[in-house]
Amino acid sequence: MELLESSDLPLGELLSFHVVLGELSRCGKSGNAAELAWTAVESVVSKSDAASALRVAGPFLLAVGEAADLRKQVADLYRQVHGEQEGFDALLSEAGLVSGRPVRRALRTLDVALTVRDGDYLACRDDEGAARVDSVDRSGWQFDITNAQGPETLGVVHLADRYYPIAATAFRALRQFSPDKLLTRLEEEPAAVLLDLCMDHGGRIDGGRLESMMVPSLFSESEWKKWYSRARVALKRLPRVQVEGRPPYTITYREISDSLEDALLADFAKREEPIQVHELVEKYLRECKSRKQDPSKDALKRIHDTLCKRAQTSGRAASSGSGLNWLVAARIEESLEKGAGYAGLVQWCKEKGELGPLLAELEHEPLMKIIHAALVEAKPDTWEAEFLDPLPTFSSSMCDFASSRLVEAGRTRADFEPLIQRILSSPLPHFDALLWLWNGPSGGATIGDVPLTAALTRIFRTLEDCKRGDPIGKERAKTIVQHSKNVMSLRRYERFIQCLEGMDSSMAVALRGQLRRLESLGRSVREDLLTLIRQQFPTLDAPPPTVQPWARQDVLFVTSEGLMKKQAELDQHVNVKMKENARAIGAAAEHGDLSENSEYKFALEERDLLRARLAQMNSELTMAKVISKEDVPTDHIGIGTRVMLRRVSDGEAYEMTLVGPWEADGAKGRYNYHAPFAQEVLGKRPGEMVEFNHSGAVGTYEIVELHNALDEDASPSHEVVAS
Repeated sequence: MELLESSDLPLGELLSFHVVLGELSRCGKSGNAAELAWTAVESVVSKSDAASALRVAGPFLLAVGEAADLRKQVADLYRQVHGEQEGFDALLSEAGLVSGRPVRRALRTLDVALTVRDGDYLACRDDEGAARVDSVDRSGWQFDITNAQGPETLGVVHLADRYYPIAATAFRALRQFSPDKLLTRLEEEPAAVLLDLCMDHGGRIDGGRLESMMVPSLFSESEWKKWYSRARVALKRLPRVQVEGRPPYTITYREISDSLEDALLADFAKREEPIQVHELVEKYLRECKSRKQDPSKDALKRIHDTLCKRAQTSGRAASSGSGLNWLVAARIEESLEKGAGYAGLVQWCKEKGELGPLLAELEHEPLMKIIHAALVEAKPDTWEAEFLDPLPTFSSSMCDFASSRLVEAGRTRADFEPLIQRILSSPLPHFDALLWLWNGPSGGATIGDVPLTAALTRIFRTLEDCKRGDPIGKERAKTIVQHSKNVMSLRRYERFIQCLEGMDSSMAVALRGQLRRLESLGRSVREDLLTLIRQQFPTLDAPPPTVQPWARQDVLFVTSEGLMKKQAELDQHVNVKMKENARAIGAAAEHGDLSENSEYKFALEERDLLRARLAQMNSELTMAKVISKEDVPTDHIGIGTRVMLRRVSDGEAYEMTLVGPWEADGAKGRYNYHAPFAQEVLGKRPGEMVEFNHSGAVGTYEIVELHNALDEDASPSHEVVAS
């Protein structure tokens, strides 16, 4: 489980993992198999895309068998990859993947239906027949086909039960529908025809079977012998085909690859980036281990020596590219013996003034361990600062490694608190570090207490920023979403459940509202999280009473200007006040005995107040909903209305505007709609009377005109005409 959650296993290696899952299921460990499969698929989604995940998810589900969560996960992947196709929802329902139809049959139905188009050809599963697809009705998933018996209409499930797709040039398709083309292909491409038939029969077919298929329908007996002899000669030139035995011979297709070493060196010749070379070598070492063979020291040394040369000739000796080449060379030396790579890395660390850019590129712990050792050797007195300051830019796993080494070196909470505040105040550029805080640093209390709710709201807010198309780039947004899904679902949403356990119902309502808008999380993960909220807060599903917008307690209505003002206040709070407090704590701690240190106690109390205020502001921002001029009502007083009133006793005019709490300014007549006297007028219409008794107005007033305060160019919505 830990390997699947943390490792960068190549997709090809994961594909073979279904064998392990099948063995677990056969041993009565189907629950464990299902959980492993679910985690592996989520890991692929986080590091690649839904299409790649679907490649492994289907075989995994077949290996596990009945697993409701895994079925749902696979269905969600099909929806992500194929959901844009016409009639997809009807197809998914008909296939029965979620509703309980046998897994193999459901997957077969989906794969056939999503592949077949008008004019395609099909091979019969039970005999040597073929069919042509004449038309597809995707509204009801009916297929009009023509086979050897004539036209026929089949539903999607029955079609997949009887047929599977084949190429238009396949032997069966040509024999039944284009015999002239088949004769041409037999003459011009005899080896290709035999290979096609071999693959169509599971990778192995004998000459007797071939003869029965071609004689006498295509060849006479003498013609067959001449043709088969010529085709076998052509087959011998194909590296993956073997012709074995005695007449009538057996044709076998098998995978033949170059040696691991040859493949390694061939791939290395195409790689320039040091990290790509590292991944290539790591894959090679894993494959050697799985085959129980020793790595080729000659091949590894050739790569090592080339990296060292690249490091020496990559321009400035202190560049990040040079450092990465030394680093990967040092990693290879662990399979050889220490040499120029590690020595070059130590020297590079001595010369390099600032290591942050290189450290931020690392996502592999073995590389981080090596550079940590080299850095300690190169800069024994200053290495901690080299690790500490850029930590928020590291990947999640590297944050944990670096923080653990710093804790071992004696760094305390006072050292980490400014970093944590930097991560929380600017989550977008430090998103991997934010996920590290959410998942729980292994340093624990030594690093600092990070409220789960604070981390969660920032994760969701960043996902909303991605959805709004902020200028971060599509690939970066995609990576953020995938990492969020992966980390959120770890250990069956353990951290999310812990977060809910310490949350009140009002925060749960706001959180649920955020989740419902986060389509980027994917249907499966989002529904799982919403289900967990319902389980923890069952009363939230009770139908809410109908309330006017201004009476709602779960939403805070603000203008875009008000939101910007509050966000600026939050930035000032985090980047100025809290940083000043952190410096004050550190300075007071240097004065000695903390038990009698009043400055230290005062600074800690101030920190608690600042954190409480920060939590309140974050809670308010979570509840905030921006209103536009179109949201302001036209027939009654609402949020965003500028109201013109006239006192009945003397005709004196009075004006007030009802806005959100962050835009309120009594001196300008802009009042918080939550204020008691504001609540009294909300909902009223022109011509109605209101009683005021506050510093700005006293007496009975008549509502005369209503204006849209967010659209000052507009004419009054309603007014009372003087009689």
